[in-house]
Amino acid sequence: MIELFNIVASVFGYIILGYLINKLKLIPKKYINYFDFTGFNILLPLALIAYFWQVSFPEINSIGLMISFFGSGTIIFIIGFLISKHFLSYKTDDSALFGLASCFGNTVAMGIPLMYAVLGPINTIPYMILVFFHGIVHFTYTVIIIEVYRNRNKSIIEIFYQTLLGMIKNIVLFAMIAGIILNSSGLKIPLYIANVLNIFVSLALPMVLISLGLALGNFQIRSNINGAIILTILKNLIHPVLAFCISKFILNLDELLVIIVTMAAALPSGSQSYYFAYRYDSLKGIVSSNVVLSTFVSFFTLSLLLLFFNLT
Repeated sequence: MIELFNIVASVFGYIILGYLINKLKLIPKKYINYFDFTGFNILLPLALIAYFWQVSFPEINSIGLMISFFGSGTIIFIIGFLISKHFLSYKTDDSALFGLASCFGNTVAMGIPLMYAVLGPINTIPYMILVFFHGIVHFTYTVIIIEVYRNRNKSIIEIFYQTLLGMIKNIVLFAMIAGIILNSSGLKIPLYIANVLNIFVSLALPMVLISLGLALGNFQIRSNINGAIILTILKNLIHPVLAFCISKFILNLDELLVIIVTMAAALPSGSQSYYFAYRYDSLKGIVSSNVVLSTFVSFFTLSLLLLFFNLT
């Protein structure tokens, strides 16, 4: 239990710290913005480049890994979409955002530090594959549904172009690609550069978690609580159960991959789902409430999974 507490505290402690800093207004907002920018746009990309440049990729069942995670995620998206469409009477574009919030997890700001703490850098490699494709898979079909519904006069080529442009602007994805290219080139990283980049790794993960807490402090949970509860049930409970069943009983993946798929599916709703709600001016209250509630609930659900998989 002490080990479990240390793991959970090492992740959620930073989130709570950031949340309290925001709520108590201990730091002016402009400095919070500088902190967020440094963490997400400088330190985290450098940390990812260093990680993918130095790592040795193991032989794993990548197809089974992706099918179990993204297959379960797509099913959850469809369930969320249908619930919002037929029971909550949302329009098609709103339902697409509801579906995204029900399946898209916080794989970067929370997932990477958590997996590092639980599995270590080497065993985290399969998880990073999921992170790499996470936005590409879920954002693509969500944007297509919304754009097709809202812009019926636009061609499919224009919609795909806008989607691709959004992916290119993703600094996390760019950093991963850069690291993989350097790794594949066979160019060995100089020791002095490796030492400097590893410092960025140690700084980036706590900063990203604190930034997540700072962001959560801006969201309100009181409004639209019913929709947030539905989304949290789908994301924190049904998604990991479905992912576990597919990976273990249908695809018979090895134990490490089952753990990674289930833990990744159990991550709380990602704050990027709120970015989409803001970008399309849709369901901002529900999605922001869900991000806070889902993150709070994940404190307990992720702890239970750590016990279930005997990772303490």
